[in-house]
Amino acid sequence: MALTKYIPKQPNIYQGKQVIINSDRLLFNAKDDSILLFADKAIGFNTKGTINFDTGQSEDNNKFIVNAPNIHLGLKGGKETPTEPALLGDRTEAWLERLISFLEIKLVNFLRGEYKSNCGYSGLGGTGGFGNLQQELKQLRKDIKTIKSKNVKLV
Repeated sequence: MALTKYIPKQPNIYQGKQVIINSDRLLFNAKDDSILLFADKAIGFNTKGTINFDTGQSEDNNKFIVNAPNIHLGLKGGKETPTEPALLGDRTEAWLERLISFLEIKLVNFLRGEYKSNCGYSGLGGTGGFGNLQQELKQLRKDIKTIKSKNVKLV
């Protein structure tokens, strides 16, 4: 997918009214309310270093909110928009829980029954065979809780 974005013209190429502020350092401080930036086509932030957005420490009132119909994080090869969708953590967790339950209850019990009836041997519970499979599934179920971000939330 080709990158489809508006790229503003450089200040030395732009043919129209513009304000240029050039200094060693700029500070904008709104002591009581907000700083608002509006543009018809784009707002670009560029640096040779980092861009930092910091909020206060309170988890209840301090959030970094990005609201757009499409949110792209990163560019493939620095040019193309990403194509991999993000996963919703709670829904993914519920789906993985259902999958593990299916494997644990339906598949393992089916295989245990088939193995027992076809081979006449029932000693594969506990520490060997299907018991190991069940233990691994239980560990996978515990691991599901650790895959979700505590900070990033998606709609």
